[in-house]
Amino acid sequence: MKKLLLVLLFVPLVSFGQKIKGKKLFSIKAAVGEWQSSVGEYLNLKTIYAPYTKGVFNGIANGKVLPVGGDYPLYHQEDGKTFADLDIDIVLLTEDNEKIYCKASGVFNYVTETFESLKFQTHWRFRTSIKKYKYLNDIMGIGFGSVLPVDSEYNFQHDIYDVYLKD
Repeated sequence: MKKLLLVLLFVPLVSFGQKIKGKKLFSIKAAVGEWQSSVGEYLNLKTIYAPYTKGVFNGIANGKVLPVGGDYPLYHQEDGKTFADLDIDIVLLTEDNEKIYCKASGVFNYVTETFESLKFQTHWRFRTSIKKYKYLNDIMGIGFGSVLPVDSEYNFQHDIYDVYLKD
C-alpha cells in the first residue's frame, strides 16, 4: 500500500512536469524626463506621470524609443522602500521606419533613498501592423528591468523575453 501511495504521489511530478524556454525579443533603454504632473492620490496610493523622453532598443529589431508615452505608476512608500505598480506605454521606431506599440504592467520595488532595485519585473504586449513583426501581436513578453548607473544617458533598461512551453 505504501508503494502504491508513493507512486501516486510522484507520477504527476515526473510525467506532467512542464518545461519552458524562451528567446530574447528586446533590450530597451529609456530616459525619463521631468514629472509632468504633481503627485496625486488614489485609494491611498500616489500616482505621477513619468514621460519617456528618449531611448534605444535592440533585439529582433533595432531602433529608438519615440518621445511619447511613459510610465503612470501607482505607488506607496513604507519603511524606506517604494512599491510601485507600473503602467508603461512606449512606441518603438525601427531602423526601417516601422512603429511597434508596447504596453507593459509590472512591479518596481526599490530603496527610496538610493533607488536600489529590489524587484523589477514586467509583462509586455505589442501591437503593430507591419507584416515583418506582426507575430508580436500574439506574444505576451516577460520583462526584467534594471536601473542604469547615474552617469548613463538612460535611466532604465527592460530586457524582454518571449517565454513558452517547450515541446
